[in-house]
Amino acid sequence: MNRLAEFLSRINLGSEAWTHAESLYRRDMSSTNPHIRVAAPHTSSGMFDFTDFTAQPPFPPPQHLLCANVDAEKHRICEKAGTQSCSRCSLVLYCSKDCQRVHWYIHKQDCKNPLLSESWRPGWVIEDRLPSFFDMGPISQFERWTLNKFSGGLSLWGNMPAMDILNLRNNEADYTKDLSLAFIAIPPKSSTSSGDLRHVVRTVNALPSDYSGNLRILLNDKMSPVACRNMVLLLILGTITDEVLAADIALHFWYSAFLPIEYRMKITAQILEYIDGLSKSESLSIPLGHLSNLFVGISREAVVTSLTAYFSLSSVSDIQSEYDRVRNTPSRRDFRDRMYAKLRPAHRVAFQEYRRFGIVLPFGAVNAHFNAPNLSLFSPDGTWLQTDYADPLEGWNLDDVIKAGKTHGALPEDIYGCLYFFLSDELRSFHRRIRQFHISFNLYNLDASELSRVIRNGSLAQDNLPASIRFDRIEVSNILDAHYVGLRDVLAHWAPLLTRSTTATIIGYFMNWTGLQKDGDATTAESHWMATSLNSINALYDNSRPFKNYLKSQGLDNILCHMKLKLRGRHVIASHTQVANFTWTERFVEFAHDGKEADT
Repeated sequence: MNRLAEFLSRINLGSEAWTHAESLYRRDMSSTNPHIRVAAPHTSSGMFDFTDFTAQPPFPPPQHLLCANVDAEKHRICEKAGTQSCSRCSLVLYCSKDCQRVHWYIHKQDCKNPLLSESWRPGWVIEDRLPSFFDMGPISQFERWTLNKFSGGLSLWGNMPAMDILNLRNNEADYTKDLSLAFIAIPPKSSTSSGDLRHVVRTVNALPSDYSGNLRILLNDKMSPVACRNMVLLLILGTITDEVLAADIALHFWYSAFLPIEYRMKITAQILEYIDGLSKSESLSIPLGHLSNLFVGISREAVVTSLTAYFSLSSVSDIQSEYDRVRNTPSRRDFRDRMYAKLRPAHRVAFQEYRRFGIVLPFGAVNAHFNAPNLSLFSPDGTWLQTDYADPLEGWNLDDVIKAGKTHGALPEDIYGCLYFFLSDELRSFHRRIRQFHISFNLYNLDASELSRVIRNGSLAQDNLPASIRFDRIEVSNILDAHYVGLRDVLAHWAPLLTRSTTATIIGYFMNWTGLQKDGDATTAESHWMATSLNSINALYDNSRPFKNYLKSQGLDNILCHMKLKLRGRHVIASHTQVANFTWTERFVEFAHDGKEADT
């Protein structure tokens, strides 16, 4: 019996599971993906041993931008650094004019892409018609997105840039203090918010290097696929000792639709060892390095249901066809064109490239070895789990992304190449800090209100979350929205768990409030120009007074008085708005104990 079968038989998943897994891996390795633009590696490399959990991919993770002269069909790859950009598109770099000339017959299809033209216009402009998304107001648009099958689904990636919810230097300023953080909720079945790891990664990476306190992080998402993906990411980063390898596996598991088969096998090993160790109490504590640990409070049933979906029989071709169906459906052409209309020409091509292949890599990088589907992004029957517009770029600060890309030789035009290097840096730093700091992670998939209740009644004491625990930061996402839990219930459940100090904060934001406040955003005008420019107008529109009126209509004054809280006028965690980055005019809020209730 091989190692994979042995694992599966020990966790009592039955013979069918490991037979299916074996069939899947052998099929993927014996077939090619016609949609990926570079061919499979040379057959002389031999058949991959799908039972070898230690195998390495044929191409190592790039440390800097390489020459774009890649022709895997002819098994030709230049391994020199790229130093000379293509003067027309600036999407790729070459090591020499010779390499650029040799590669032109491949690169010209990208370099002559119509999206690069300054004269490109959306289809509805060229065809002199109203765009399909045109409607009469934000409420109807919100409802249309909700009802449209391509606008629904889970949100496995965040669409709000990651933030450091501590800002320790400017708040507590005590680098020895023990701290507890709670990332508590995402609205059920939300396609606009995600409880992924981005805020956790950003917060941990922003800690001063000499921080010596104990850090407890509670991470909750009611949707089991999201919670289980968080678990797998922490397992990858906490148990694979090779920093570069762990970061690259985590990056592609998080954001790429396809993986090297070697990465998929390592992920499989992590999953199977975890399931194998689940105790009858449906919880498990896992060491992450020598100093940190992960406590998983997700039920065994939810874990097994979510993770065994990764062993479905969907092939590379099946998954690529499904990805193409969602990303490029003709009925959503105007929505794609609206997105392209806001971008620089080179970024249009970069976005199109990601929508075609679904792999976060520098533009033109070798991708021949990404020959296994990332089934964590798909349902057991092979259906894409997210919206057709889900994009990993939305979860991070673009200025930071471009800065990191430049450090590694990527140009701003190659925005996903910049994202690759940024994420690689962030995940490597997170990998080191898990081993440098004392961090305890508690992972759950409960309703936010239920989570508060079981903490306060002591039901999670065995998880090192006693009823007496208090949190220095509680991040509540946008469950403050009236569409979801609402302002009163969020504060009623979580204010009692806020540490009594002047720096302790409940932070969240209102996403959909403008649809409930008549002057919440700029008036929609019936013109082609307005249809493409409304986001920019909203970014300039000062809605601070309408927002105050909205909070008043929600009974904020009475809620704060009852909870003995205050609404901060001067924020210490996040700015009041992020409107420059989003479709909606989000408003961030920070709640703290009033002066009489704070002890420190």
